[in-house]
Amino acid sequence: MDSETRARIGSAAGWFVQQAMELGLTWDEAVAAFGLAAKAAAHAAASTGDNANEDCVAIGRQRLEEAFESDVRVVMSIADPEHGSEDTQDNPLLAIAQRRNAGRLH
Repeated sequence: MDSETRARIGSAAGWFVQQAMELGLTWDEAVAAFGLAAKAAAHAAASTGDNANEDCVAIGRQRLEEAFESDVRVVMSIADPEHGSEDTQDNPLLAIAQRRNAGRLH
C-alpha cells in the first residue's frame, strides 16, 4: 500500500471515529457499525459484478483482520469548555457546535 492510499484510509478512519464520537456511540457500538459498513461495502462491490458476494465478504473479513493487526496512534485534544461561553449565550446553534467539537481526533 502506498503512502497516498494509507493517508486516505487514515483520513476515512479518523472521520468514522469522529462521527461515532459525535453520535455518542460506545466503542463496541462503533466497531459494530464499522463491521456493518464493511459488509455493506462488500455487497456493493459484489453487485458491480466484479466478484461473487462470498468472495467480497471473505476479502473484507481478511482486510478487517489485517487492519486490526496495524499499529494505531490516536491523539485527542479537548477544547476549552469555557472558551467562547459568552458568545454562545445568545446563539444556541453556536453552543451546540462547540459542544460537538469539544473533542477532536488528530
